[in-house]
Amino acid sequence: MHDYAVFGHNRASIGRWLGIASVILTGAISSLISWVYELTGFQAITGVAVTTGVVYFGLHWLFNKFAWKIPFFKIPNLSGLWKVAGATLTENGEIKYQWDAEIDIEQTWEKIVICLKTENSISESYTATLAKANGSQAGWRLSYSYSNNPNIEQSHELYSHRGYCELLIDKSLEFARAAYFNSNGRRTFGKMELTRNIR
Repeated sequence: MHDYAVFGHNRASIGRWLGIASVILTGAISSLISWVYELTGFQAITGVAVTTGVVYFGLHWLFNKFAWKIPFFKIPNLSGLWKVAGATLTENGEIKYQWDAEIDIEQTWEKIVICLKTENSISESYTATLAKANGSQAGWRLSYSYSNNPNIEQSHELYSHRGYCELLIDKSLEFARAAYFNSNGRRTFGKMELTRNIR
């Protein structure tokens, strides 16, 4: 997985709020430990040291794995498998050939990876940005750069290359349309339609 940018979302301010929460929680835990000692006289509990850093680490881990998915933070959870119907286009915009694939997106608050697997090759993202598309009914725009490597049995016909893809994901997060282009080893471009596998 790699870092990605979410336009309109300030991770630094979230970090500050996590810092404030960790200071408050550390004080509350220390007070609770003192209260339990006074109530029970159980001396072993006074040896427990709770630092702000440990509490911050725990809060950050929880936020990175789970809490960012709360709708309040307005970050779409794109994780999961997406079925892809792709088409490589000619210079005139006509379909040269069609192909099927599967995209697997793994996402946390800080990191993401987009893996596309076809019959002949595998692509993996190495940079990505996520932004709200314009319009009240619009969804999200996911843009990413990727590297593609052919399967070993296809290496004599296909070449490793890099490319760029832009997905326009609808508001329901169930469908998307995409445009892509490749460079270096394979100068092609085309379009994709994606449908999310609903669990």
